[in-house]
Amino acid sequence: MKRVNILMLLFICFAGCSVRQPKAQFISASITQSTPEAFSMDVEFEIFNTNDEPLQLMEYDYVVSANGTTVYTGLASAEQTIPRWSSITNTIPVVLRRDSVLGTDQVAWNLSGTLGYVPPKAFSETLLTSGIWKPSASIRAHGLVQVPAVD
Repeated sequence: MKRVNILMLLFICFAGCSVRQPKAQFISASITQSTPEAFSMDVEFEIFNTNDEPLQLMEYDYVVSANGTTVYTGLASAEQTIPRWSSITNTIPVVLRRDSVLGTDQVAWNLSGTLGYVPPKAFSETLLTSGIWKPSASIRAHGLVQVPAVD
């Protein structure tokens, strides 16, 4: 009897958690604002959903390094739903303090982190809200940005 219950639980977990995670592809980064203390960029991703059901995105959790040093840690709300077999674009804000990139005209930056999402199956949502399971997909981006002149 215990074996049957365990097998049923495993089957339910597998059926509820068999959603493919979204895939994030880095598109571009652009400077959005510049002050004497810092400058900000928007890092744009295209997020793909390869499931037969829509996926609700939750939150980005990420770290940015510049020239090999961590310069920014962020949480950003994704709060969008990707229709089934579709993609959307989404941006993440990044702020680079000028004192962390002193003496350089260009900065090599790296972003890595996760994108949390809510699977469309009811059992998966229950595992998520109970804190047992937190589904996420990895995100990565990198580039070289010209440090804007101080206005």
